[in-house]
Amino acid sequence: MEYFIISTGFPWIEILAGLFIGIVVLGVLIPTLTASKLKLPPGPGGYPVVGSFPLLGAVPGEPAHQMFKRLQQKYGPIVFLQMGSCPTIIVSDNETAKAVLRDQDHLFSSRPSLSVGKYLGSNYGSMVWTQMGDHYKQLRKIFSAEILSPKRVTQSHEVRENGMRAAISVMLDEFSMGQPTNLTVELNNLSLNTMMNMLFGRKEGQMLGGPSRVSMEELKDIVRESIELGGEFDYGDYLPVVRWFDLTGYIGRLKAAKKRMEAIASKIIEEHREHRRVVTGTDGEVKDTQDQNILDVLLSLKGEDALNDDAITGVIFDIIIAGSDTTSITADWAIAELLRKPELLKKLQTQIDSVVGKERLVKETDLPHLPYLHCVIKECLRLHSPAPLGIPHCSTEATKLAGYDIPASTTVLINLWALNRDPKNWPEATEFRPERFEGNDVNMFGQDFTLLPFGSGRRGCSGMVLGFTVVQLIVASIVHCFDLEPYGMKASEIDVVNEKPGLTTLRAQELVVKANPRLPLHLYR
Repeated sequence: MEYFIISTGFPWIEILAGLFIGIVVLGVLIPTLTASKLKLPPGPGGYPVVGSFPLLGAVPGEPAHQMFKRLQQKYGPIVFLQMGSCPTIIVSDNETAKAVLRDQDHLFSSRPSLSVGKYLGSNYGSMVWTQMGDHYKQLRKIFSAEILSPKRVTQSHEVRENGMRAAISVMLDEFSMGQPTNLTVELNNLSLNTMMNMLFGRKEGQMLGGPSRVSMEELKDIVRESIELGGEFDYGDYLPVVRWFDLTGYIGRLKAAKKRMEAIASKIIEEHREHRRVVTGTDGEVKDTQDQNILDVLLSLKGEDALNDDAITGVIFDIIIAGSDTTSITADWAIAELLRKPELLKKLQTQIDSVVGKERLVKETDLPHLPYLHCVIKECLRLHSPAPLGIPHCSTEATKLAGYDIPASTTVLINLWALNRDPKNWPEATEFRPERFEGNDVNMFGQDFTLLPFGSGRRGCSGMVLGFTVVQLIVASIVHCFDLEPYGMKASEIDVVNEKPGLTTLRAQELVVKANPRLPLHLYR
């Protein structure tokens, strides 16, 4: 049969090529004709098929939020881009952000169908990547009532404080050996180890997953890979032909990462199920709920709240990725900024000493009594938004925004980095000045749209209060325990401007310090 088709000379290749060209032409003409009838926001325009990509002015190695900031300066606070076949708007001011995230939150609270959400978001089933609907509402309820409830966060304070003590002990050991501390690396390890302990009840160096066993380093490796993949731009999300043929190899890498995530999660979940059977004799609830870690809580959910293993995997990696990387990055920026201005560091140390003293370490219960620490962290979050573009939103129907027509299924990116540095709202906007928040009770948890480090609305960060608490604990503990000096450079040479491209605002330069203990040495153990 194959020989017959070939020998007849029937033009299959020509027909398939013609169909492909026709589909491409229709894909270009239909949006073009539709857009010509709309009053769209200003933007650079675009070309057939590829849209605005060649006109973005991208610079190699430059973070996307900085590129979008230049477009804002040219076209205004709301910019329209035709990203291949996908209409996209970039929002960079607080008034338009308020319209998207509060006034029309019901229209913009869904997610676009990006490859990273399909493969690393458990087929769009994770909290971060799921579409707006019943599944999202179920996850939101679980996060607010079970995982991140005030009671459970309070119960887990010892996990975070013990993790902080372990990190301080490592820094003291390095000082004793005459070695500097790579604070960037140490903070990343601290955040990941603390999050693993809260999730699974395991500490650094311990193994997970019963007989098959998964090392903490293996788990950390897939987390780092997921963060890297999540921060990469995939042309296949906007140009279908690129996705079909995976011309960049991005889809293959996502599939491999997904396979690793699922294999690791399945071992850990099965270990916890076995532990529950041993403790209770059934799959019922563990009686000592105070000692339950987050995975135990997820496995104990019953009835309409119960989650399958895929959904649990999505929740696990949502928490790890969102809760560890952003926390360590914010603490890193804050300490780097303080080192550049020793007078601010001294001011913070003086306040901590007056509240905590020098005969014990900082506890989470001390944090509400350290107002200047709040100012320092607020200013750091304003200047260095941990997730500068947040997670993209998607319009569920056509609407109006700032007087412009916004088509249905438009991707919306809020440039939080640009919004939080808007000179209309913040004098000397690029300067690190914690004092601007003294006597200024601006809310940064989604209520005041001049300061949005965590987003707002239905899709605002669920762990924002916990994240703020952890960053405060880290910064307060380190500056309380140590007099810090930059290693191998002057304080003025610490780079607090340049960033690595990616999902988060990782500093381009690792922070290496000499940490001189300033408390009685027995406290560090």
